[in-house]
Amino acid sequence: MSGVVAPVVFTTDTLPHRDRLPAWQARFAILNDVTPCGTGPGSVSVRTEDWVLGDMLLSVSRTAPALFVRSPQHLRRDGLDHWIVRMLLRGRSRTRHGGTTHVIEAGAPFLFRLDAPWETEWEDAAWISLCVPRDAHPGLAAACALRGAGPLRGEGAVVLAEYLRLLEHQIRAATPARVPVLAASTAGVLAACLAAEGGAAAAAPADLEAAQFERVRGLIQRHLHSPRFGPQRLASLAGMSRSALYRLFEGRGGVAEHIHAMRLRRAVALLSDPALANQPIAALAERAGFFDASAFSRAFRAAHGCSPREARQAALAGLGGARLAAPVATPADDYAALLRGIGQSSARAYARGS
Repeated sequence: MSGVVAPVVFTTDTLPHRDRLPAWQARFAILNDVTPCGTGPGSVSVRTEDWVLGDMLLSVSRTAPALFVRSPQHLRRDGLDHWIVRMLLRGRSRTRHGGTTHVIEAGAPFLFRLDAPWETEWEDAAWISLCVPRDAHPGLAAACALRGAGPLRGEGAVVLAEYLRLLEHQIRAATPARVPVLAASTAGVLAACLAAEGGAAAAAPADLEAAQFERVRGLIQRHLHSPRFGPQRLASLAGMSRSALYRLFEGRGGVAEHIHAMRLRRAVALLSDPALANQPIAALAERAGFFDASAFSRAFRAAHGCSPREARQAALAGLGGARLAAPVATPADDYAALLRGIGQSSARAYARGS
């Protein structure tokens, strides 16, 4: 169909058998390790289609039986913290996430997070996933945190399941003009369905803590640019003692490290914004909360493996191989850039107003 937005497609089915497993493992190495559960040519078969849906990533996937493992090493290496809504279209899976094992059947939406390890055993299955960046959708992130990881149930889950099926059909026929409408509709439906799942009264203590964490993240986002902003100021703004704040971030890298990481993400958003291409890098660094240019350059290189200037040049040139490139320019073999790229437009808009 003319004018339809094409997905980024990856499949092993067109590769020689000896190349299939290495290609599959390399493609998703940022996210998890992959181990096929069968033998023979058909045991290494996967196909994924990815669409950038506003500030979210919509994926339709199928796989032969396999084990996917996201380890603590993955978490430390990639720093991804998006929420994921996933629903099996066929087949089943057994997922260990957050210390609990769930058997997931087709048609049941499941909520999980990328900042926690998991193990998922897939049967011959197909599914649809919606990846929601925390910083681009703080309200949705807070609702997800309050609900907690696990299967969604009730009337909200029924509506969400039907909507995800409809969304797959809609995205396959979507023109560029329709994508923003689908993105806004999807965010609204997801918010309504999560609200229907119940609120704080039904939440477990761990989920209430996660919701508190999302609230504090929102405060960090709003005050990153302040030169005096740090753990003590954050505790005051959040109405918490410093010890309570440190407990909240225990196991999440610590308060100061989290603020530092969010400042680096803000810097990436500013450096990759075409509207700010003529602004000095030092001025953009200050808007992200870095007031020492040399220290900023060292921190940026340590996090991204290149200088701020090199990152800006790559992002503005639309080089998909760069970690900071726009997702629409990403080649099919760079899933890392897809995951890191979503939410960048919202981050840039937020940063411009800081």
